[in-house]
Parts: sequence; C-alpha cells; structure tokens
Amino acid sequence: MSPEFLRRYYILKIITNPKAFGVDNDLYVTHKELQQKLQDKQSEFIENEFLSKLNSNSPKTVHRDFQFIKNEFGVHISLKRGYGYFVKSGNVSEEITDIFNRCEHLLISKKASENHSCVATEKSSLNSKLDLLGLINAIENKYVIHISYKGWYDDNCFEEINKKAFQPLHLKEKDKAWYLLAYCPIDAKITSFCLDERLQEIRIFKRKMLEAIPFDHNAYFKDAIGILNDQTKAEKIILQVANHHLKYLISKPIHASQRLIVEPVKWNSEVLDYADPDIWGTIEVELKPNYEFIMEMLKFNQWVKIISPKSVVDNFKEHLQYIVNYYR
Repeated sequence: MSPEFLRRYYILKIITNPKAFGVDNDLYVTHKELQQKLQDKQSEFIENEFLSKLNSNSPKTVHRDFQFIKNEFGVHISLKRGYGYFVKSGNVSEEITDIFNRCEHLLISKKASENHSCVATEKSSLNSKLDLLGLINAIENKYVIHISYKGWYDDNCFEEINKKAFQPLHLKEKDKAWYLLAYCPIDAKITSFCLDERLQEIRIFKRKMLEAIPFDHNAYFKDAIGILNDQTKAEKIILQVANHHLKYLISKPIHASQRLIVEPVKWNSEVLDYADPDIWGTIEVELKPNYEFIMEMLKFNQWVKIISPKSVVDNFKEHLQYIVNYYR
C-alpha cells in the first residue's frame, strides 16, 4: 500500500462525500477545498509516511489521480467550471470499499502504536508488502499471477510453492486474516493462501489466464463457515443459544443459512442461570460441520449447545474430551 494510493483514496472520499469532510457544498468540491482537506487529513497523522503524498496535490497531479481512479476504481470524476469537482458516474465496488475501510483501520492502528491511549486496535496479519488493489484488478481481469509461498503445518504439511502460475479468484477476510483463493490450471484445483508472512511473493502479469474459470464466491462458500470448502457433507444443525448471546448471533449470524426457530421465553435475565430452560432460544444452520465449525463453537463457551444431529454432537464432544484430558 503506497502513499500515492492513500492520496487517491482520500481524494475519492472527499469528493464522494464532501460534507463529511467539512465542505459546505455537498455536490461539488473546489480544487482549493480539496487541497485544504488533504492537508487537514495529513495534519491528523503527523510524521506518518503513509500520508506523505497528500501535499502532492497540484491540479496536474490531481487530474492524473482522477484518471487512475477511473481506471482502477470505476469512478469518473469531472470538473464543472465555476462549481468544482464532482462524481459524474460509477460506484466503488464492495471489494474496493472494503480495502478503503482497511486503510482507515491501518492508519488508526498506526496511530494507536504511537502510544495514543485513546485508541486500541487489533493487529492485522496482512503482509504489508502486498498490493491489494493490484490483486483485485488481477482478479477482475483474470490475469495470471505467480505465487511463492512457504506453508505452515495447516498448508498441506509445510508445502512450499515457488513462482507457480495461478488465476486469482477471490479475497476473503476471516478472524483478522486475509486469504486469497486461486486456481491452478495444472492441478485443476482451487487453493487458499493466507496473505501473511507465509506469502513470499505475488507477481502480477497483465495477461489473461488462457484456461480461466468462472468463479461464484457465494456458491463456493454456500456451505462453509470460513475459508475451507472441503469434502465434508453439509448438514442441518440445531443449536440452543442463551438469551444474552442470541442477540449477538441475530445481529451477526454464524452463517447465511441461520434462522431462528424458537425464541427464548426470557429475552432478558439479570442472572444467567444456564439451568433455566426459559433463557434458551433455538436456531438452525445448514453448513459443513468441519474443523472451522468446531473452532467457531468452541469460541461460544457455555453460551451455545449443539443439539443435533448426533454425529456432530459426538464429534464436538470428542474434541472437548481432548481438551479436558490436557488438564487431568
């Protein structure tokens, strides 16, 4: 992620939503206003090298940035004489919006690391040398990429990949980590790569993969709870959830298939008596009860009970028994 990228990011943000940055006119931004808001943003993060290019905002530089924004983000910014800059057409994709949100998070994390006690953030494992925007562009255009990767135990037992050709398919975040799904035409399979220190290099070649495949991430992850799409059969799973935690799962479902079957008799209870049947609600999900599902259930502690099917209950009990045995 470069200082130039962040300048273009803030140019787009300011012109897209002027009032959020203190511009009186919510439709147009003059060049002078744009310069001032970029300088204001830089002053919020003094001595931050990521924002070092915000002062490079001459009309010539800004117009080059507009061309980049049009080509890479799909947003056409134009100038109406006597009024200012405005968005003529286009919308930022969900993927780019997510990258923008990560930019804000990275800047806040940077500020927090400089002993600002008013901010606390969790560190992301994303490899700082990775050009996410370029990778998204490669996904959209089905460009060839070469990956060099040193795997850990979970990566097919320390598998190492050296400059192997892939078609990048999809980026997904899970538990503060980013993953790339990529297709290898030689192996005819899809592999997930964690974009952390295991990633040694990604080279993007601006030529299309000859044997490119279509990819629908909604269909691919339909029965998955995380990034694994293994051969485990999807099943309908019934869970009982304590009232206080059920509210969290309603606001942030475990899986897209989640539905509430039975509401708890008591939605609110000052004392959490897990022996009280009235505090429990019931939900149903349909997904693959694989390793990631087990890990997700372990996070929920005593607040969630797996009710059925029996095979999933027994598998979970087996994992719990392994843990109990550690402390005997």
